[in-house]
Amino acid sequence: MAEKLLSEVEGYQLLHRFGIPAPPHRIVERESDAVRAAEEIGYPVVMKIISPQIVHKSDVGGVITGIANEGGAKEAFRTIMKNAAAHMPDAEIRGILVEKQMPPGLEVLIGGKTDPAFGKVITFGMGGTLVEFLKDVSLRVLPLTKEEIREMVRDIRGYQLIQGFRGESPKDEEALVNIIAAMADGFVQDSQILEFDLNPVILYESGAAVVDARIIVDGGETARRPVSLEVDPEIFYPESIAVVGASTNPTKVGYAVFRNLLSFRGELYPVNPKRAEIFGRKVYPSMGDIPGTVDMAVIAVPASVVPGVMEEAGRKGVRLAVIITAGFRESGERGRELEEEVMRIARKHGIRVVGPNCLGIMLPHKEINSTFTPVSPKPGHIAFISQSGAIITTVVDWSLPEEIGFSAVISVGNQADLGFEHYLKFVEQDPDTRSITLYIEEIKDGWSFINSVREVAITKPVVAVKSGASEKGRKAASSHTGSLAGTYDVYMAAFKQAGVIPVESLREAFHLAELLASEGYPEGKRAMVITSAGGFAVLSSDYAETYGIEMADIPEAMLEELNAFLPPDWSRANPMDIIGDAGADRYARVFDVMIKYQDAWDIAFVIGVPSALMNPGHLANEIVRFSRNTRKMVVGCVLGGDSMKSGMRILRMCYIPNFSELEDAFKAVGSIIEVRTGRAPGFRPIELDYRCPAGRQA
Repeated sequence: MAEKLLSEVEGYQLLHRFGIPAPPHRIVERESDAVRAAEEIGYPVVMKIISPQIVHKSDVGGVITGIANEGGAKEAFRTIMKNAAAHMPDAEIRGILVEKQMPPGLEVLIGGKTDPAFGKVITFGMGGTLVEFLKDVSLRVLPLTKEEIREMVRDIRGYQLIQGFRGESPKDEEALVNIIAAMADGFVQDSQILEFDLNPVILYESGAAVVDARIIVDGGETARRPVSLEVDPEIFYPESIAVVGASTNPTKVGYAVFRNLLSFRGELYPVNPKRAEIFGRKVYPSMGDIPGTVDMAVIAVPASVVPGVMEEAGRKGVRLAVIITAGFRESGERGRELEEEVMRIARKHGIRVVGPNCLGIMLPHKEINSTFTPVSPKPGHIAFISQSGAIITTVVDWSLPEEIGFSAVISVGNQADLGFEHYLKFVEQDPDTRSITLYIEEIKDGWSFINSVREVAITKPVVAVKSGASEKGRKAASSHTGSLAGTYDVYMAAFKQAGVIPVESLREAFHLAELLASEGYPEGKRAMVITSAGGFAVLSSDYAETYGIEMADIPEAMLEELNAFLPPDWSRANPMDIIGDAGADRYARVFDVMIKYQDAWDIAFVIGVPSALMNPGHLANEIVRFSRNTRKMVVGCVLGGDSMKSGMRILRMCYIPNFSELEDAFKAVGSIIEVRTGRAPGFRPIELDYRCPAGRQA
């Protein structure tokens, strides 16, 4: 890619083509021409050095403002040339830009870059020379509507300055939105533009002007965004599976994979030319020797052998190949060529590919475990899609004592064919999946990912952990935008646009996923808290304010009904402190009133603490009943240690996640509210018997 930095005048010409205002200007090479240009434009003027090597002009004394007369123009020209020679003697000087000095106003930044995963993105924030220090920016993946741009403008902390702060007049927000929209549209439509900085853009009470433009273009054609192909979800529900590389050697991957698939309800075929029998089952020398059809092939043989196996799979009519084998693109050039050969064969025969270099897939409800993990997860309602096989094995091992179940566990591997967007569409239609957790290192087709997850997240909440947060600290010397919009930041912006809930840890991810699988999205952010402990009532108010949750007022009619049976000294306000001698029956009567008045609130935090009068199992059953008889979000906060474990276990078995730390509960709900509120049409809670320590279906 041959990158070219447009001169400032070329940049202004581009802005003019997009209908974006810029100040009058001239380029000069001699001192006398600078004076003439300044007089023609009209004082005061600004002078700037023009050099492809000098990125930040102010840093080398390459910008002088407030030039008010002929003498000032001569002195400014000489000073800029002297400064450039002293700081960067090898820089190519293409002239001095003389432009009209615009009146002072509010300085903002509009930037754009081309992200390797998501394509073109745009940045907006407070501008000027302190932009990297302030880092007050918002970021979006293009294209955008004007309404989305307006929301982007209002995202930054400095938006108060646009509204008018401490007596200042409001600035022209509509003019700013129009400039961003014009630049965003031009950026999307012009494939040659790779990156740009408009800094500062000066915003006035009426109108705005771009006074510095730095634009990088590509001398060649920009690669087109890859096209994502649709996948029939039925290929993930095979009736017959062949394990190529099945083995009797416990140290081999093929042994572990075949052992894990022994409980599969369909036809299971071991394939190995050197064995006659494995686990009491007849072994076939090749897939061609299998008498019946083969829907899915799990491949665990050396990489060099995989192309031949794929040819066999194609002739056999295999629809899905799960390639466990490593040694492909991740291993170097030879591996990349081998992966391309495998995909050429797959496309020729219409085979879809999971991996290669993956752990495999698990569908616990279907008793499919095509991985080589030592344990299998219990069935549940969370789909987990991960780029790391090691994280899958760790999470599955952790999930068993935590009693977390899964509807699907998928290792994406190299994503040579199927990527996150395909798996998201699969679990969207999977009846056992109610929420989705992602562990992401890299998205290959960012735009397809956004389009897929945006649709999926409407009805099935998506929570994501993205590795690489430390990239936020890396600076790109090329531009302000490069330093402010790192790869991690682009992912976070894409998640926000698509309705994905980002979290920082896997434990937090699964707590959220469990809560959403049970309760769905809340309709709003009005919360009520029920507790028998005054201290936790106070903390609840603090945490609610911290995480953007509103404490709802108790309606007068509801207050009268509560007063009728609660002790005289209860708090009579929200949070509802129903006094330390409360047992499960008192909580139950409060729940009944809340169900009656559920239009007054969106989220209920139920806090239970150890007490001689509290039966934790009874309380847990009442919380489950409460959850199942309201359309609102109910959050379990049964706190304490061993004495409360029976209640915690009942909540877990009834798919009501319990938060053992009160702040974690408010943080989780706050994260959900920040991204999305409004229960999806047709959402129904998991239908279980509320008296369910065994968690059986109703």
